[in-house]
Amino acid sequence: MFARMARLKGTAAYGEYYSRHPERQAVDDRLRSLPELCAPGGKYYDPVVSRDAERYSRQIGSIRPDETLIAAWQEKMSHSGDPTALLKRLALSLGAVAAGCTTLDEEFLYSHKGRFDVDFGNPVDLRHPWVLVFLVEMDWNAMQHAPRAEVIRESTRQYYRGAIISLTIAALLSACGHEARSHHDAHYDAILPPLAVRAGLGELGRNNILIAGRYGSRVRLGAVSTTLLLAADRPVDLGAGRLCEVCNKCAANCPSNALSRGERTMVRGVAKWPTNAERCYAYWRTVGTDCGMCMAVCPFSHRDSRLHNAVRWAVRRAPWTRRALVLLDGLVYGRRWKRPSVGA
Repeated sequence: MFARMARLKGTAAYGEYYSRHPERQAVDDRLRSLPELCAPGGKYYDPVVSRDAERYSRQIGSIRPDETLIAAWQEKMSHSGDPTALLKRLALSLGAVAAGCTTLDEEFLYSHKGRFDVDFGNPVDLRHPWVLVFLVEMDWNAMQHAPRAEVIRESTRQYYRGAIISLTIAALLSACGHEARSHHDAHYDAILPPLAVRAGLGELGRNNILIAGRYGSRVRLGAVSTTLLLAADRPVDLGAGRLCEVCNKCAANCPSNALSRGERTMVRGVAKWPTNAERCYAYWRTVGTDCGMCMAVCPFSHRDSRLHNAVRWAVRRAPWTRRALVLLDGLVYGRRWKRPSVGA
């Protein structure tokens, strides 16, 4: 959707794209007519908070890795017998909460560039066999404001953090003589959620967002692909997919009815719960934020505490309890999201 929204009338990219997808033109033109994210006109526009979100997004393009830091870690790399562990440690030291590695097969790559007019339509040429994927956590308190402006500020803040991490690791690998490419907000050549699943960082949920252990859906992803041989991690079974089968809380609370309440279906050869991206994004533009309600209501997204971790353990180890746990979550937190009122 972001690539589609970047196509502007009168440009060559606009004409080329809609010559191939005329069925999307009217819908996309209508969406583009709505207020921009973080702009006046959105229901939850906040002159201070929305401006902060815009600032984080804008600053991503000016990030320059710390050369002193890279030099120090380059020295560590030269003496390390386990570069995979060292790169993960660097990611965690920069603010990631988890990191994993896997092979980067062609099926996980975008086919063509699409976000910016300057390289729109160019084939993605990425022949790196390995990728390190990492997670940054979105603050629980900020997510309690969903779908207000505090959520998109937290999103952009974590995208900014993720960009620093991925650009730094890519610069380190390059300094050590390895090919590397950063995959961060608006600069993705690889599709990160399925790679995160393969790298053992979580499972894909009904909301089509990664569900990651103690953090639930409250995560943003970044990655670095490279020619350096890394040690692959294995996928994990958190029981999240099984819980999603009976929970439906994200779909029931989705204000745009964009999430499926039914069974998994085949989407381009993958069994998953489909999302109506146009409905979802239309709501974003209406309220001026990236909503976040499906992330906030997810039972896995509760605070990282002993009680909630015990529940997560039960979901993983005792799948027969899943219906009872969904009922318990509804009794304690309610089945409907208690949206904060404007100004509250």
